[in-house]
Amino acid sequence: MSFLFASFSKDLARWRQDPAAFLIWLAIPLLIGGLMTTITGGGSGGPSGTLLISDEDDSLLSGFIAGVFAQDQLGELLTVQTVTITEGTELIEAGDASGFLIIPEGFQDAFLNDVPITLTLKTSPSQTKLPGINEDVTEIILNLGFYVQAMFGEELKEITNSDSATTPDEVFVADIAVRIQQNISSLDSVLFPLALELDIVEPPPAEPQVDLGLLFLPGVAMMAVLFSSQGLASDFWKEREKGTLRRLVSTPGLQRQFVVGKALAASAVISTIAGITLFLGFLWHGISWFKFPSSMLWLSIAAVGLFAWFAALQMLFPSQKAASLLTLIVLSPLMMMGGSFFPFEALPDWLADIGRLSPNGFVVDRLTSELVSVGNWTYDAKSWAILVAMAATGWAICSWRLQSGFAKR
Repeated sequence: MSFLFASFSKDLARWRQDPAAFLIWLAIPLLIGGLMTTITGGGSGGPSGTLLISDEDDSLLSGFIAGVFAQDQLGELLTVQTVTITEGTELIEAGDASGFLIIPEGFQDAFLNDVPITLTLKTSPSQTKLPGINEDVTEIILNLGFYVQAMFGEELKEITNSDSATTPDEVFVADIAVRIQQNISSLDSVLFPLALELDIVEPPPAEPQVDLGLLFLPGVAMMAVLFSSQGLASDFWKEREKGTLRRLVSTPGLQRQFVVGKALAASAVISTIAGITLFLGFLWHGISWFKFPSSMLWLSIAAVGLFAWFAALQMLFPSQKAASLLTLIVLSPLMMMGGSFFPFEALPDWLADIGRLSPNGFVVDRLTSELVSVGNWTYDAKSWAILVAMAATGWAICSWRLQSGFAKR
């Protein structure tokens, strides 16, 4: 056991002498993860924008139009901002708003007197959904205004033209109320009975949407594991060049301790890098810290296995340069298909199914399930068995390669 500890300490001491490599392995995943989180907005909210309104009429009806855009769900999509025509034109041309509505002077008088008048709506070509919403809502308001004017135009004109300085007398109010009631009653033969019946059914409760930025976290953490595993895997070549492996191959007991010590040292280094990435992700996305121990253990065992398989792959080639080049070439498609660049949820189903079959894709898929689930420790026994088997077979191949001639070359 003393030799195992010596092997473990020796590897850690040597690897600490190359801090630049550690910074690169840590910085690249964090940079990519930060960019992806920023691009996706770190949330699952819908579109939002700004509607500019230039109210040149400053009347009751023009104020009503501006108020419609700020009501209920429409108000959650649009922020209404009152501007002058000059300010609105500059903002919409700069792409700083989704729409710019101009209500011209004389709008209320034209509406009440049934005189044609034009409302101008400018939309931003840089946005897709919100300009269409602005157009649809404006058209609905104008259509509603047409019918209101057709039915109650005379009454509205009398109300507007009444002396605002004095309180309307009871006769005037009663007369207006009766006429409005009569107009509504005249529509009974048109509206009733209804030609269509509407049965409102409550939709099933929607499942909470997962933060898209959170879906990138497992792949980014695995990217850190892959970079560091691939970088440390060439250590067997360095040990061979120094003659360490030739001395160990004749003592199987020491060789086993040497391999185990290197496995533990690699796991400590790779897990530290992945742990920092995971910790920052938990902190940023507000994930329950009860999930951190299971996620950390899952990544640590995966780190041992991936390091072993990268090392075994490198020992198949005649030179360190060729081995490092090939593992570097293998690294990119593994990250591309295994969920490091794009979450499986964002890929076509057939491509996601293939990606989950890769070693890193399997780890990312189970880690994603753990992070987005309601409960903790969602990994089943089969998943743990597969992960441990992957690590064990990788180190078994490494030991076999050391015995079968790699150390003596």
